[in-house]
Amino acid sequence: MRDRDSFLTAHAARPTFRGSSAAEAEYFVQAVRRKAWAEQKDFDYRWMAAYAATQMSGQALRWHMGLPRDVQSDWSKLEVALLDRFAPNEPPAAQSNK
Repeated sequence: MRDRDSFLTAHAARPTFRGSSAAEAEYFVQAVRRKAWAEQKDFDYRWMAAYAATQMSGQALRWHMGLPRDVQSDWSKLEVALLDRFAPNEPPAAQSNK
């Protein structure tokens, strides 16, 4: 029982992504970035992509399964594809000239 409770507690705080809205997509991208930073993996795009994949379900999971392998395994490509698919009408972030 203790192992089950530990498992459920550890997984309850994980972000899950179903692909239901643009806001959910943006929140998910930020949640993956925060998790990677906390794990000191924020420049490990393969790790980030693998972590994100474990948090998808429903429509998002099916969409992810249809992506090319190079997109599935590289967070820098996956986050762009994710936002293009699930938040396509949102304006891109303004570029800074600083």
